[in-house]
Amino acid sequence: MGFDKLVNGWTVVFPLAVLLYYFFRKRYETTTISSTLFWEQSMRETRVSPYLKNLQRNALFYLQMAALLLIVFILLGPYLTKEEAVGGHTILIVDTSAAMLASNEGTSLFARNQEAMKELVASRPGEPITIMTTGKEPIVVIREETDGEAIMTAIDKLTVTYEHEYMERAIEFAKSITTTGAAIHIYTDSLDQATFSEGESAIAWTIHGDENPKINVSIDKFGAVKTPEGTEAIIRITNDSDDTQIGAVHIKDLLTGNLLIDEAFSIEGEEEVLLSFKELPESKLLRAEIVVEDDYEVDNTAYVLLGNETGEAVVDGHLHELVKRAFEAVGLTVTTGSTTEMLAAQEESIIVTNDVSFLKKGTKPVIIVGRNDKSTEPVAGAVQNTSDPLFTVANISDVYVSALYPSFKSYTTIATVGDKPFIQKSKRGDIVILADIELTDWPLHPSFPLFVWSTVELLRSETDSLGLFVPNERKAVLSGRTENGLEIYTIDDEYVTTITDGSSFIAPTRPGIYKALDGGVEKMFAVQLEKSEKELVQGSSYQIGHSEIVKGNEEGENRIGWLFLVPLLLLLLIEWEVQRRRGYPN
Repeated sequence: MGFDKLVNGWTVVFPLAVLLYYFFRKRYETTTISSTLFWEQSMRETRVSPYLKNLQRNALFYLQMAALLLIVFILLGPYLTKEEAVGGHTILIVDTSAAMLASNEGTSLFARNQEAMKELVASRPGEPITIMTTGKEPIVVIREETDGEAIMTAIDKLTVTYEHEYMERAIEFAKSITTTGAAIHIYTDSLDQATFSEGESAIAWTIHGDENPKINVSIDKFGAVKTPEGTEAIIRITNDSDDTQIGAVHIKDLLTGNLLIDEAFSIEGEEEVLLSFKELPESKLLRAEIVVEDDYEVDNTAYVLLGNETGEAVVDGHLHELVKRAFEAVGLTVTTGSTTEMLAAQEESIIVTNDVSFLKKGTKPVIIVGRNDKSTEPVAGAVQNTSDPLFTVANISDVYVSALYPSFKSYTTIATVGDKPFIQKSKRGDIVILADIELTDWPLHPSFPLFVWSTVELLRSETDSLGLFVPNERKAVLSGRTENGLEIYTIDDEYVTTITDGSSFIAPTRPGIYKALDGGVEKMFAVQLEKSEKELVQGSSYQIGHSEIVKGNEEGENRIGWLFLVPLLLLLLIEWEVQRRRGYPN
């Protein structure tokens, strides 16, 4: 037996203090002396051991000393030594990409990997286990857990995230949390041995691949455009297997629920086929699905949102070059055009100009930077903005503006310099910046390209669509900054999650069509698989490296202090009863 907290040994002063108290306390006893002859002898006997007399026939003293000594004993942290099984650190890296849903004989690879992990954990009782999942941001599910039941529960709760695995990131992250003598098991479908560098002898890598061949027919691409006759859809189907496959293509309008296309197809092994469907009814939301017998169903569905195709901008040649650079920085194809060229492209592209006549031309909103019909006036003061969605990610409070153009009386002011309008919006959706860029220091601030991005997204959002995303994609979206945030629902009105603001938007995990509710405004968006998750690969299982993992038994501690709590309480109860019945002797 040993003591874990010898530092608490100082508490022994308490029972010593009680002992000294009983030594020197005065005590008087009533004694009947039959004769004065025995008086002197009685007094002599009392003086022989006066201190011990204070301790004799005193039950309260013994109870107090026993309780105090028991408290000191418990505070010292007593324990009994025991043998415990020890082992090296084992890390499980779990591929949670969509490809793990590929099945073999009706069971997905992910489910088989879960069973394999449970068998591995069961064979290593008492060893510390760490479980990680893959993705752009690898996640540690549990770390160095030794409780077998907790580990099994964590394995059962693992789910497929549909996100590409980015295995290199997971491997580097595992190395960063690994000490010497670790065994890392990777559960995936295929992993090239070239991924591992030499000289990692302290880590034993075990890769659990999938050698079973798969039949996979997938929708490689699906797109649709509006035409004068309606809608035209194009589907490219690929066959990764060696044999010819047959199936059917279904195209459905998800807003009306109408099935627009039901057509059979046949595709040769290791080939692709392009199918085109013209003169479809006008629609904003289409789903394409192939009905075919294969081992991977996730890539048999694709979605498209129409009316959000604007990817080009035409910038007036009279504007500063920095304006063009800003629109290029947000991913648009930018050209410089004359008035005639901008008029021709207004319905298909985003127009950026200082010509205020465009505010009354065409049907699409434009972006006005400065004015060509008025002169500027000097201004002074701080820039302030409203809670308009344009400023969700762009803070312009530190921008300096030296002069402004006159404002439009019928437009809504969303930013000011002092008490003068700086940025306005029209009812049509036009965005007007009442200053030349060269009269400000705005291009020197990060908010300038962010504001340009916001304006582009706002003009695109006229179709009530947020666009396309991949699973778990992080992307800022325009938000009205309502108290309820962005509420996400499926196309069938099932609640998914709530996002506090658009700058922290994360797309849902499962592919499909979703709705984002922002202050009563409903916008659609689609989540689709990445192209890499539509290709199934086979891979063998292998081992790399050798880990010097020490296994065996070591002495552990079995704490026993808590066992003495009940006797301590019992002593205190008896002490209280003695005090109640007898009190202190005179």
